[in-house]
Amino acid sequence: MRRAAIRRSFAAQAAASVALLAIPLCSSATAIAGPPPIETATTTAFQVPVRFVAGCLLLTALACDYPPPLSTVTPSATTGAAGVVTFAAQRSATNSTYCVAVSVNWRNLTTGAAGTTTLPVVRPDHSRPAAPEDWCRYAPATVATGSGTIAAVADIGAYPPVDGYQILINPGLGTFPVP
Repeated sequence: MRRAAIRRSFAAQAAASVALLAIPLCSSATAIAGPPPIETATTTAFQVPVRFVAGCLLLTALACDYPPPLSTVTPSATTGAAGVVTFAAQRSATNSTYCVAVSVNWRNLTTGAAGTTTLPVVRPDHSRPAAPEDWCRYAPATVATGSGTIAAVADIGAYPPVDGYQILINPGLGTFPVP
């Protein structure tokens, strides 16, 4: 028992000595307030993309895709400002000639607030030849969701083309925090 008591007292003295040395060494530094942290925008791609098939109904039209290709759109959410989200979407490379609007239904799981927004298709400028990256671009939409955890479901727009059809294969899904 005597050995254990000596070891404990030695350990206690060593710890006290380190603490006593640390106080004068560290006290010479003064704390200076730095600038507030800069809020950086964070972009989160939806964990599940939107998949759909779109085509035309006219069997004689040369512009129709047969069979219609499976298209994928990956929505994303950009957060930076407190309580504000900017939804955007990027279409994967496809040979489909049909572009459909994407709608996003969101719910703030912290506050219960909910809403819907649409990401309309930006039509290419037809005064010049359209590059492949200019086809099927989506206009972003900014919404006030409030701070908290947001769950969002994205699907294709409600209105198919006049001469065509669109079939949702699976909706997109994403969750992300908003400061």
